[in-house]
Amino acid sequence: MRKTFALVFNARAGVARPKLLDGVLARLKAAGATVFAVPARSAEEAALRVAELAQTKGADAVIAAGGDGTFRAVATGAAGSELPVGFLPLGTGNVLAYELGLRKHAPDLATGLLEHPAIPVQGGLVNGQPFFLMAGAGHDARIVQGLNYKTKRMLGRAAYTQPVIDALIERPQMFDIDVDGRSLQASWAIITRASHYGGSFVLTRETRLGEAPMIAVIVAAKSRTQLLRASAALALGWIANPARRPPGVSVLPARHVRMGLAVTVPLQVDGDEAGATPANIVAEGPIVRIIVPPAYAADLTKCHTNHLL
Repeated sequence: MRKTFALVFNARAGVARPKLLDGVLARLKAAGATVFAVPARSAEEAALRVAELAQTKGADAVIAAGGDGTFRAVATGAAGSELPVGFLPLGTGNVLAYELGLRKHAPDLATGLLEHPAIPVQGGLVNGQPFFLMAGAGHDARIVQGLNYKTKRMLGRAAYTQPVIDALIERPQMFDIDVDGRSLQASWAIITRASHYGGSFVLTRETRLGEAPMIAVIVAAKSRTQLLRASAALALGWIANPARRPPGVSVLPARHVRMGLAVTVPLQVDGDEAGATPANIVAEGPIVRIIVPPAYAADLTKCHTNHLL
């Protein structure tokens, strides 16, 4: 049982859920665990503090309390070490929570931090910087770029409504993308190591955290109607189903992706604004140990065994 935890808490992530955080901390302390805060004013500083903690072996695990961006910062710092990372989903989308099957239930989350296994998960690199869920260019990055974070904190997922409408009204901008030497055109590209997107939406069934593949979802929508059709297909889970996937959407395995070299478009990484292209993305990134529910670890082991057979 883990006894000492470092806490990185993003008070700006999504709608504030202090009761969930307080409930988890209370249960950890009731179990005899010690929790201390790791102060950080930015994602870069959080990664640096966690890296220092990993070197000194000052905790049994580090807790990323926030959204997917908070997890990315903490995982970046812990990558390459034996320090496990646990996740408390306090953000808006919480792709990682859906990916792992984490319930927003304080007793379950506290038990997981104390007892659940940690598995190695490989991230990718975007322009040399780690990512652990996905990177997107074009349409979805334009939505993230238009997001007001104060509104997001107040309204949660409802804060995305206006940016989504604005991005759909704007005519799609085509840009260049190269997937392992294959040249394509896209107005929206998602390079993912996860199966979920935007929270609970299923983007692909061909990859998951803890498995090797990186998947490129390429949307070549040249009109607003085609872009709206692709967005609806994503919401309905059709992109993950080859039989229902709309025309103009390609799903490809990927190890090296370059996009936006000739045409500059917005870029997002793990759900946070990340400037603009060009973007150079590779599958071989750092490895981090993530605390996961036993069912997830068992299912992953079963998948690995099936691949070997």
